[in-house]
Amino acid sequence: MNQNDSELKDENIAAREKGLIVAREFDRVVHTFNKVLKYKEDCVKSLKADLHGMAKNLQENLDAQHALSRNLEIFDANSEKIALNLQQLEDEQRVHAGRYEDLLKGVEINGAGLESENSPATDVDPDENNESGSGTLEKLRIRRDKFIENLNHEFQNLDEKLASIEKLKNELEESHKENRQKKVQAWEKKEALEEQGKKLLNEVGRLERELETTILEEKNLIEGSAEMVRQVENSLELDEKIDHVLFSSLTLAEPTEASSENKNEPTDNEQ
Repeated sequence: MNQNDSELKDENIAAREKGLIVAREFDRVVHTFNKVLKYKEDCVKSLKADLHGMAKNLQENLDAQHALSRNLEIFDANSEKIALNLQQLEDEQRVHAGRYEDLLKGVEINGAGLESENSPATDVDPDENNESGSGTLEKLRIRRDKFIENLNHEFQNLDEKLASIEKLKNELEESHKENRQKKVQAWEKKEALEEQGKKLLNEVGRLERELETTILEEKNLIEGSAEMVRQVENSLELDEKIDHVLFSSLTLAEPTEASSENKNEPTDNEQ
């Protein structure tokens, strides 16, 4: 074997080994591309699902904030109504207390304000001057008793009114206290929802940026994979001369290759 034959043989072996290496490397790269592309596809689906869920949570948060805002308006309206009712009760209380003070100071004690229309007249008939003083005294006592009865009734009536007003004031003040507590709680909830809403918006922004990056990476990988396959496809296009030699020799090489494999198989005696 001359040197040219030896070099040709080495080149033959090197070409085959190089082809196998390149084929395995191409298969590995294609497998990697496919695996990563599948992963990116799943990432995009997952991110879109997360964004959909986040958008739902954000809408629920906004609805809850809106409901609390309406409640706060109601609490403010209730506070105004309670304050107005308290003012009216205090005005009424001052009127009755003033009347109470007047009675305690003796106002109208000498008047007819507390005497009924049927009370005996204070004037004494001249014709009765000759009657005994006991008759006049009896009439005065009757008037006194009636006056005291009416005075007691007036005090009792004022006591009931003032007690009722005091009870209503206590109830309104308790309602005002509860309304204020509910308003504070509503504000706290609204502030917590606003803070949560900010976090949701930040998370939505992060997911959108991540989705945008992932889609861009997926697009670049698709383009890179397509370019690689295109280049390989182009390299597989053989000229007519090489194509003729390659496939005409293939029909001859296959029987020879099969025969070589059979020779390499162990015989029954060898087994």
